[in-house]
Amino acid sequence: MGEEGRVEFEPMPGFHKLESLWRIEYKATALEPVITQAATEEAKTEISDLIGKTYAKEEIDLVPLVMGDKAIITGNAVKGLFRHLISAQLTAAGVPVCVQDVKLGEGSQVPPERKKQCEPENPCFICTWFGTASRQGALHFSILESTKPLREVLVSEPIPMIALSDQHKAAARRAFALIAPVRAGTEFTGWIKGENLSEEIIGAIAEVVEMSKKGFVQFGALKTRGMGAMRLEITRIEKYRTVPKFELEKAYEGDELARFLEHCRERYHALLTRGVKGAER
Repeated sequence: MGEEGRVEFEPMPGFHKLESLWRIEYKATALEPVITQAATEEAKTEISDLIGKTYAKEEIDLVPLVMGDKAIITGNAVKGLFRHLISAQLTAAGVPVCVQDVKLGEGSQVPPERKKQCEPENPCFICTWFGTASRQGALHFSILESTKPLREVLVSEPIPMIALSDQHKAAARRAFALIAPVRAGTEFTGWIKGENLSEEIIGAIAEVVEMSKKGFVQFGALKTRGMGAMRLEITRIEKYRTVPKFELEKAYEGDELARFLEHCRERYHALLTRGVKGAER
């Protein structure tokens, strides 16, 4: 435990010094139907046409986000979920995590388990790796893209759901919504790029992957209504050196990958343990 309750973690060399680049490849398999809302009304019509059936409503209410002919989940959504889960776990362990000013509404107070926004020269674990409102982090998340075309992963029948009144939490005039998610079993692939990554942050990422195996990692909308759970699996990690030239230094796959991820999780667990012991003093 450092000064002012700070729990020491492995620092990164800094953005001014690029020692290594990392590529973490992974896949995400839907355990439940997943809906990532499209941004345009035209998408609803196009997906209604794909399903090719007539319904009691003029169009489907919620449809997947699509790029080209693939269903996608944005990198921003993936990053936000990883950041939330890791932040919450660190907070539970007593490892200081800040709340950025932009996240606080007018008159809001910083939760007692958190601390005020970090000073730029003294970032917490989360700000170090995920960045702040004024500085990008060392982790960059790609778009997750379905491995098969939308036509092959879309549900064959939209799912009807009763629309609830926000005010009374009751059925709003017997209205219902039609949801057209991608089906359970759909596989997505993506990757995470990292700069100067430590074993602790790789372990934190692996910890979220472990949570996902039990259905605790959810993407998209309607999470409380049986949608969004996805199982993640890291398939390959590449570490690149940058000097004396940019080249692959190490690739982890198979059993070696499993051993490396377990080692990194142990490093991350040690950080959590230091937080718990510090909080008990």
